[in-house]
Amino acid sequence: MKSLLWTALTLTLAALPLGAQAGPRREGPRTERIAQALHLTDAQKASIKALRQKHQPDLLRHREAVQQAQQALRMALQDAAAPEAQLRPLYDKAAAARFDLLLARRTLQKETQALLTPEQRLKAAELRGFAQGQLRERLRGLRQGPTN
Repeated sequence: MKSLLWTALTLTLAALPLGAQAGPRREGPRTERIAQALHLTDAQKASIKALRQKHQPDLLRHREAVQQAQQALRMALQDAAAPEAQLRPLYDKAAAARFDLLLARRTLQKETQALLTPEQRLKAAELRGFAQGQLRERLRGLRQGPTN
C-alpha cells in the first residue's frame, strides 16, 4: 500500500503543470483569438495587457518557488534513505507554493474578469469550458495509448 502511495506521489510530481514553468506568458495568436472571440475593445486589450504586466513579477516569483519546492521534493524522493519525516515537510512546502501560485493567478483572473462586460464573461466561461473539454479528450487519448 505504501509503495502504491509513493508511486502515485512520484507520478503526480513528475507531471508538472505547464503553468508552473518559468518565463512570462507571451502575447500571441492564442491571445489574439481569445480577444477576437470576446470582442474586446482596444481599451480592454490595453487594460488586460497592463494587468498582466503588473502581475508578471509576482507570478514569476511564485512559479520559481513552485519549481524549487518540487525539485527539492523530487531529489528527496530519489534518496531511498530519506525518512518520511523529511519528505512530509518538503511535500507540504511544494503544495503550499502551488497553492500560492493558484491564488496569484486567481487574483489576475478576477481583475481581468472585472474589465469584461457580462456578455464577455459568459463567453469567456464558455471558452474555458470548451478548452477544458479538449484537454480532457487529449488526456484520455494519452491514457488509452496509440490505437493500431
